[in-house]
Amino acid sequence: MPRTLRLPDGGYMRRHDIQNIIEYLRNMQSVAVTGFSNIGKSSLMRLLSENDVWVQEIGEAGQQIVSIYVDCNRMLDMSDQGFYEVVLRSLKEGEIEQTDLSELNAAYEKLIAPDSEFQIPLSFNQGLTSILQNIPGQLVLLFDEFDEPFDQIDPRVFLNLRALKDRYVNKLVYVTATMDSLTQYRTDEDHCVEFCELFRHRTWHLTPLTRPDTNRHIRRYMQAYEVPFAQEDYDFIYQWTGGHPGMLDGVYRVLEEALESTDQSAMPVERWELHRNVSRQFRLAKDLMYECEKIWSTLSESHQETILLLFKPGEEALAKSLDELYRKHILRKVEGKPKVFSRLLAEYIQRQINHKQPEEVRLWVDTDSGEVLVGGESVETLTHLEYKLMLLLFNNADKIIDKYQIVTNVWGESYIDEVDDARIEKLISRLRQKIEPDPSTPSFLSTVRGRGYRLSLD
Repeated sequence: MPRTLRLPDGGYMRRHDIQNIIEYLRNMQSVAVTGFSNIGKSSLMRLLSENDVWVQEIGEAGQQIVSIYVDCNRMLDMSDQGFYEVVLRSLKEGEIEQTDLSELNAAYEKLIAPDSEFQIPLSFNQGLTSILQNIPGQLVLLFDEFDEPFDQIDPRVFLNLRALKDRYVNKLVYVTATMDSLTQYRTDEDHCVEFCELFRHRTWHLTPLTRPDTNRHIRRYMQAYEVPFAQEDYDFIYQWTGGHPGMLDGVYRVLEEALESTDQSAMPVERWELHRNVSRQFRLAKDLMYECEKIWSTLSESHQETILLLFKPGEEALAKSLDELYRKHILRKVEGKPKVFSRLLAEYIQRQINHKQPEEVRLWVDTDSGEVLVGGESVETLTHLEYKLMLLLFNNADKIIDKYQIVTNVWGESYIDEVDDARIEKLISRLRQKIEPDPSTPSFLSTVRGRGYRLSLD
């Protein structure tokens, strides 16, 4: 499914992002949009290039905005000429009403066949200036896939962009889309530093889709492909993807294939049985694992180390590194604790740590297979609730887990007033029956009177 933010009713997702970015642009402030792989930067930039979005957000004043989407992947050459050419070509292709484009066209022809190297920036400036002097409102240039050009081409290009912005301070504004902040690419060259100053304090870190937007995304997919997802599937999809657009597409496919291959008359009464089978297919889905790999591989080594510490009982991560990962939206706070935004990515990371079961550990959860092993031997298959409790305890080994945490993580927050102590104790007892050599004298899962429960792995 095309990764557009448009909805069938004419509305669009990411309203919060759009409103904030447009507010900056209205005040002639350039914005640097950042976000990790396949988070939806390009979809956002394309949406910002649509005139009706501006009209919807700021009324009739939006009619005066000319927003031009520049896809840097369309550069014919990674050079100053290649960059200037794709910008002028995008202007030529853009819908600029009631504007004479003859000067732009002439400048473009000189740019692609210059008499000398000096003609290249001169032609670009002439072409861009002709537009700025003829449109009644402001020009917004949306530079998508900007990472490689900013990192590689002649830094004088960016000094030129800065000079043009300074000359047309109330007419010209930029938006860049990159995976990391611009200052992480080139900070040792004055030309680039001056360009980066345009975006000071205006780096917009793109989040995964919100829960309401994820629900809209699911409904759009269902309408487009007539897929019978149930209400329970919404929670399942969001839990595993965290609203990541690239992961959503892959999860839809796996879940849809499972529904098509299942006899509807024999559909499990409990939807979780279907979900458990589907989740086992995720780690076999190459596109989903590739999404996780791309996100993981683009993180710095220090950020990877910080995340890995979250999966190691007793280890503490540096607050500064955690704050950086919160800003990048790789981590979210859940009940005041840092959690990876997507279960798919969390399990991918956990497999980097737990690829092989340590010999000295007596109790282990193999998240690849969903098996629980004691002394290297698989225990009796756990039910859905038992496995969720097991994962909660395992991921917080040697820590006290109170009853509130158990209810919210195993049953869900909506059950907080429905699950009593007796029901929790019954689930604990059932789990002990399966993992303890002697359930009457537990060696792994102990009760901390008045506080909760604690799991020991050895």
